[in-house]
Amino acid sequence: MHWQSIPVTVTRSHRARKVWLKMRSCQGLEIVLPYRVSTSEVPAILERHQKWIQSHLAQLSARNEAPGQNPLPEAVELPFLGRAYRVQYETGPRTRLAVTGDMLRIFLPQGETLAGALVLQRWLVEMGKVNLAPLCRDLAAAHGVGISGVRVRNQQGRWGSCSARFGISLNAKLLFLRQELARHVILHELCHVEHRNHGPAFRSALRKLDPLTVSHESEIRRAWDELPGWSKLRAKGG
Repeated sequence: MHWQSIPVTVTRSHRARKVWLKMRSCQGLEIVLPYRVSTSEVPAILERHQKWIQSHLAQLSARNEAPGQNPLPEAVELPFLGRAYRVQYETGPRTRLAVTGDMLRIFLPQGETLAGALVLQRWLVEMGKVNLAPLCRDLAAAHGVGISGVRVRNQQGRWGSCSARFGISLNAKLLFLRQELARHVILHELCHVEHRNHGPAFRSALRKLDPLTVSHESEIRRAWDELPGWSKLRAKGG
C-alpha cells in the first residue's frame, strides 16, 4: 500500500507490545503491529504519526535515500580500513562484483537496483570476515577471553552480539566506523562473555578495557543513522 506516495508495508510481531514505525532507507515505511491491533487501525496510525513520518522522510531525502531514489553509490568509503573504492556499474546477464585495485565493478541486469545493493552487501561481509574477525580473535586472546567463534554478517539492528555459547557475531557495517569505534564494539561483546547483562559489573569491565567508553558509545549511537542506504536495504521478503 501507499500513503501520500510513500510505500507502506505492515507486519505483525509476537514480540511487539506496541505499534512501531520504521522508515527504511530507499524502501519506505514499515509499520509493526502487535497481534492485538487490527490492520483497520493503520490509516489512523498514519495520520497520528504524520509529522514523524514527514520528518524522517526529509532526513532520508537529504541523504538520497528516500523511496524512489537510486541508493547505489558512486564510491564506498571504509574508514576502518582507511580505504575508498570507486564503483562502476555495467549491464550484464547476471549480478556479480569484481574488484580491481580500488575499483568495484558491478555487473547487473538493467534496472536491478536492489540486486546491486545486495551484491555490495555480500562484498562488505567478505571484507568483514577478512578484517573484523581476526581483530576480534586477537582482542579475545589479548584479554584472556574464551570465545567459541566469530561470525560476520550484515545485521539490520545491532552492531554485534554474544551468544549463550560465547560466539561473537559482528556486523559488517563496522567497517564504516573508525577502528577505535569498531574496537569498542568488539570489546563490548567480549565483556558479555562474563557479564550477560549491562549491569554495573559489565560497565566496570568495559571501562577498564576502553577508558573512552562514554564518548565512543555516543559516537556509535549517532553513526547508525549515517550508514549508507545501500547497506541497509533488505531482500524482498527479508
